Amino acid sequence: MWRTFALSALSARALTVESPVVLWLGLAAVALFLALVAARGPRRLRVANAGPGSMLRAFDLPWTSSLFLRGSALALVAVTLARPVGLVAENPAAGSGVDLVIALDASGSMLALDAELEGRQVTRLELAKRVVADFVRARSGDRIGLVAFGEHAFTQCPLTVDHRLVLEALARVEVGVVGDATALGEAIGLATRRLRITGGPDDARRVVVLVTDGRHNSGKLAPKTAAELAQVAGVRIHAVGIGSEGLVPFAQPGAEAPMRFERVDLDRATLQAVASATGGRFFHARKPEDLRAVADAIDRLEARPRQTDPQFRHASLAPLTLALALALLLLEAATSHGLSRRLP
Repeated sequence: MWRTFALSALSARALTVESPVVLWLGLAAVALFLALVAARGPRRLRVANAGPGSMLRAFDLPWTSSLFLRGSALALVAVTLARPVGLVAENPAAGSGVDLVIALDASGSMLALDAELEGRQVTRLELAKRVVADFVRARSGDRIGLVAFGEHAFTQCPLTVDHRLVLEALARVEVGVVGDATALGEAIGLATRRLRITGGPDDARRVVVLVTDGRHNSGKLAPKTAAELAQVAGVRIHAVGIGSEGLVPFAQPGAEAPMRFERVDLDRATLQAVASATGGRFFHARKPEDLRAVADAIDRLEARPRQTDPQFRHASLAPLTLALALALLLLEAATSHGLSRRLP
């Protein structure tokens, strides 16, 4: 079972205290104190012509609210002394399904300006990052990692159920950070090694989504050899080739730099062989709509994991109850000495 330690998922139905005797004694002491204070009542103004011992009997709302706030704060202090605990979910986003590594091409060819996003021309990498981000958000319950590659491959984010970390790592991927060439074999090999790291369930499906727009031209490990190693490790590869082929415009670093055109050729045969060797599928996305359709297709092929009943652990709630007590005392001080100030 994969675990995350998110303290935001308190189970309200399982609140308890470790010392019930201390709780009841403390609440009894608070109740006795409040009864004595209520019997004495608030300070009242004596009226000279109202007879001996006569006092104003009008209901004193400020005094009553002040007594209530102080009593509630003292009750919370008693609860704190009794050591309150609650159950915290250890695996709110865990499942029993897919370990998935996304291998994203960050070579120089990903600067090609033949993609469109929200009505504007963008690079292939920018579009790929947007679609991959949407795909990650849709994969609740999976452990997801990210490998970026160019001339070499490196782990941008290890496997995690915290998809916020994956999205932050994805946003930091830039073209050329690991060179302009394309090392498909190294990318597949590194992604496979990341999936073989222990930590997930033994029966988890292991999947690599390879996103690239070029052909293998760097690295010592051939893509087909890397695919064979992945197949032995029980890893399935879905290969996604993006972009058009032939001469395409490229983004330039300077605002006034002339537009340049380069030829980009996608090695469809290699990508098809890599996917087929591992039981995966090859997709070719030439337009933004195609790329989103590919993400949807992979999402259907690798069904979301079955959610399991969450496990819980005990967590102390003493800091929370003590903070609430302090907040009530501050509120009482603000009302009695400010908004509802009384004459002595």
